[in-house]
Amino acid sequence: MKNLLIAFSLLFSFKLAKAQDLVKKIPANAFTVATIKGDNVFKLMFVKDFNESFLGKKLLTETSKSLDKNFTSIEDFGINLEKNMYYFNQLNDSITYNCFLIPLKDATKFESLINEKEKKFKTEGDIRTMILPDSTSIIKWNNNMLYFVTGSTRSSFFADSANSARYGIKEIRYQNNYDDLTDSAVVAIDSTYATTTEPNEVVDVVLAPPPPVLSKPYTPNIKAYQKKASTKKASSKKSSKKKPAKKKPAVKKIEEINEVEITDAPMAEEIDVVDGAEAMTQTGNPDERYDEYQKERAEQDAKKKQLAFIWMNIQADKIFSTNYESIETNKSYTSSLDQKAIAEIWVSSLQDAYNSIAPEFGTYGKAGIMKGYGSLNAKLFMDKASFRISTGLELAKEQADSYKKIMDRKLNKKFLKYVDSEKAIGFMGYSIDTKAYLEEFPKLLKQTYGSFLGGKMDEEIELGSDLFSLLLDEEAVSNVVKGDALFVINGLNSKEVTYTTYEYDDDYNRKEVTKTKKETLPDFLFMFSSEDTRLMNKLIKYGINKNYVSTNNGIYKIEEKKSPIDIYFMIKDGIVFFGNSLTEMQSISNNSFNSAISKTHKNLLAKNNFSFLFNAKNLVGKVPDSEIGGEETAKKFNETLGKMGNIYMKSNPIKGNVVSADISAEIPNGHENALKYLFSLIENAAK
Repeated sequence: MKNLLIAFSLLFSFKLAKAQDLVKKIPANAFTVATIKGDNVFKLMFVKDFNESFLGKKLLTETSKSLDKNFTSIEDFGINLEKNMYYFNQLNDSITYNCFLIPLKDATKFESLINEKEKKFKTEGDIRTMILPDSTSIIKWNNNMLYFVTGSTRSSFFADSANSARYGIKEIRYQNNYDDLTDSAVVAIDSTYATTTEPNEVVDVVLAPPPPVLSKPYTPNIKAYQKKASTKKASSKKSSKKKPAKKKPAVKKIEEINEVEITDAPMAEEIDVVDGAEAMTQTGNPDERYDEYQKERAEQDAKKKQLAFIWMNIQADKIFSTNYESIETNKSYTSSLDQKAIAEIWVSSLQDAYNSIAPEFGTYGKAGIMKGYGSLNAKLFMDKASFRISTGLELAKEQADSYKKIMDRKLNKKFLKYVDSEKAIGFMGYSIDTKAYLEEFPKLLKQTYGSFLGGKMDEEIELGSDLFSLLLDEEAVSNVVKGDALFVINGLNSKEVTYTTYEYDDDYNRKEVTKTKKETLPDFLFMFSSEDTRLMNKLIKYGINKNYVSTNNGIYKIEEKKSPIDIYFMIKDGIVFFGNSLTEMQSISNNSFNSAISKTHKNLLAKNNFSFLFNAKNLVGKVPDSEIGGEETAKKFNETLGKMGNIYMKSNPIKGNVVSADISAEIPNGHENALKYLFSLIENAAK
């Protein structure tokens, strides 16, 4: 019974913590969500340790200096460091919002950061609001959370003449002849076609509000430009006689916007009534025409800025005052989470990501590229042994099935005999089924880019796919190139190379000069599997006959004088080798190559379709001082490399419709955990 009560208490505490988490404030239609898990971060490094670290001291010192205060701990900022902090992006066809949700532990401490004369905020109940001076961002907070939002209108929305006319926005284009200048958008609209709506008592689920509808177009005040314009008019009268400006009808003030009431927002320009004739003056002087073009464009930008501000206010109010469906109901988002991660990011769909920016591309934006690519996520893990970034991408079923066929191959185990873990600076291996790739490639191409050509060309795409398969014998190609390969860098060598440059005499006559210099080049070995070498043998015979290739005991050399390195190749045991070390090629040829691959590296290469290693310690002292900024810089560079562990990358097996990969870095001995190790690297690099 006692154990049952304990379990119930823990479950209740977990549910309560989830209910208090700010994730419930993120709308279900959020496009991107990023999380920093304060509790997991400060388990690895106590607040006291952070305050005393290089980064912590830098942060506290700079903040104290800029605000003329004395901060001794990041807890002085009033943020609840034990809870999750969020960033999310929300967008519609007219505006993009970038939003931050930060939990507060002491709102009074936070307010002390901004409680200055030039940064006033207003209070309504327990909600405080501060508008940043440029009116492009709003900060709202209560005793438990802080919300920061910034918004920007989308140019593609106002490129539509109906939308621009609806909000009184004109598309301004600079033209040399003002007689031909026309507005692409209607300046005034019939009020019967525009409506204003009262705010709903029950707010909809979608948080990104539709743009408020104005009954009349409006213009910001341009008094700031009038003085300049009148000065230019006076000066122009002295030089030449101008035609009288065409009188435009006066633009009326906007009617009340019922969606939101803004009483103290510092706007880019005060709204006022101006005569339309002042907005553009006909003139023959190019400089004056350009000045007036800039003035008119600034007016339109100010209108867009004001619209963005109004929409941001509506959005921010809903975050605090409305119940709505949160991102917690999105299965794709919730399935991507991991309690052990210290940071996470989730993007709803790569296809939607393209579609969101597609209108900016005009006709090409309607192509529907990236079809079938779903949500993308990445998670950061830190523990006592390593860093790790894990990524995942959802695919449509058809694409996932194609990739499973393509990835159905492992690396040739014979490759492992030619890896020396003790001296290798790095390696990269990959393995795919060439036959499956050639068979699936036309399908993938059609799925991903087919809509780029439009539905009317489906038959042509199908015909092209069939022609591709007919021209290529997938089976034959896969025998020549199986689809697996390994690239190894075993060291760096300095070599004197010749190059051509030019010198100039006193009369600037150019003379071609050949010089020599030392270059540091990688010592590499590349190999791939081949079951049918007949074509390769024919190419070798052709190269020898044309003096492009020379041979010595079965080892071939590519004769290219301009190449800074010598390239050798050979075929042995169904493997084609390329490298720039004759000694290494000879040891492979006579079976005397010393293999010393570690168990970790062996498993990394053998078990994954893609793998990568960078051994920083094996690079220490290999790069000449002169190539990295001199002795002092080289010393710091080598010290940093010496403190780094191995860096790995690997692909994971496809699970369901998700492809994934990991990037990890080992922590050398002597460091408590990955976070403290990272801080030590940053401090060492900053010295």
